[in-house]
Amino acid sequence: MRLFTKPEIALAGWIHYLAFDLFVGSWEVRTARSERIPILIVLPCLLLTFLFGPAGYLAFTGLRAARAMTPLARTPSQF
Repeated sequence: MRLFTKPEIALAGWIHYLAFDLFVGSWEVRTARSERIPILIVLPCLLLTFLFGPAGYLAFTGLRAARAMTPLARTPSQF
């Protein structure tokens, strides 16, 4: 907590968190598009990623795993 009392260090921390969130969020969107996951299902994962970082990533990974196990969600090339 003492580190964040200096404005320069607080700024560096925020930039780090935002860069992580943006990187992971953009990866989630690209992966969802390539796997044809509807964006409305991905939006809660993106919100979690922005607010809680790793929790959103885990939610998206769980979403992908659940869709992979559902036969109706597979594309014709996966049969």
